[in-house]
Formats: sequence, structure tokens, C-alpha cells
Amino acid sequence: MRSKLRTKLAAAVVAIVLGGLLALTATSGPAVAFSSGGLFLDVQVESPARLVSRGAAVDVTLEVTCNADFADVFVTVTQRSGSGVAQGFGSESVGCTGSGEQIVIRVQAFGAKAFKQGTAVASADLFGCRPNICGSETDSEVIDIRR
Repeated sequence: MRSKLRTKLAAAVVAIVLGGLLALTATSGPAVAFSSGGLFLDVQVESPARLVSRGAAVDVTLEVTCNADFADVFVTVTQRSGSGVAQGFGSESVGCTGSGEQIVIRVQAFGAKAFKQGTAVASADLFGCRPNICGSETDSEVIDIRR
């Protein structure tokens, strides 16, 4: 079970790194691409997030706008928990419609610490592609976690 979690975590880290590398090599930024009929990606982390199953996970709400043929969103949450840190990861494929949509991503805690009520840092990476262009957008916010 532990190796399965490590495999998922490794796959998530690889996907985020690849998304970042593709964003660095993309020919134009999202705003320019949108005005020229190309790729547009935008993600905003919203607060509050909701505790799930006594802190085993949190549901994080995102506002996503994109016009990609396919897109994936990756969310990490980090929270101080006693003398340690609670961390988690969640991801999902996104259906891009070209207009803003709210989606909820379940971020599951990994390690020995559970999430609790209070503040945390949530980061979202949206990665998507259209023919001949790929890119990514990132948002990071301090959020409240509530029941």
C-alpha cells in the first residue's frame, strides 16, 4: 500500500515538472494565445476548503477557465500540524468550455499527519494542450480549512 502511494506521488511530481517544462518552452503566454485564437488557461484557488473524513482529505474549490483540447489540474495542500506538516495531493482531468467553471478537487493527505481546521497553503497547476501548443498556469493561495 505504501509503495502504491509513493508511485502515485512520483507520477504526480513528474506530471507537474513536465507541465512546468512545457510552459517554459511554449511560444506564447496565455493572454497572447487567447487573443490570437490559441491556448488559454487560467486557474484560481478559492477559500475555504472543506475537511473530509476527519482530516484524511480536504475538498479544494478552483475556478478554471480554459479552451484546451485536454487539460489536467494538480493541487497540493500544505498545512502546519503541531510540530510537523500535513501535506496532500489531488488531480483531475478538466473539461474546457472556454468559460469559467468551479470544480472541486479532493486532496488526500499522505504521511502521518492529517489536515485540521485552520489555514493552509494550496497550489494549483493547470496543464493543457491544443494542436501545436501546450502550456500551464499556476495559482497559490493561503486558504482556510473548515468543517
